[in-house]
Amino acid sequence: MAAAATQPTPNETHLYVIHPLDDVHEQKCTSEGLGLMHLTPTVRFALTTLRVYLIAMTLIILYRTLTLAHFFAPHAH
Repeated sequence: MAAAATQPTPNETHLYVIHPLDDVHEQKCTSEGLGLMHLTPTVRFALTTLRVYLIAMTLIILYRTLTLAHFFAPHAH
């Protein structure tokens, strides 16, 4: 469905909405052959901190789950 064009007045801006399925397809970018990305020390520190945080949170969730399942409870003989 195409929008009907109107004669613009000097102080009006017309924006046309195009549904993504009706839009012209664009070529997708590819990362092949780009190599390694240069990281500044600040970015490297931030990413390392994020990695450590995510690993710690995963271990806490795993520990809590095993605790709730009574995995660490002493066995009765």
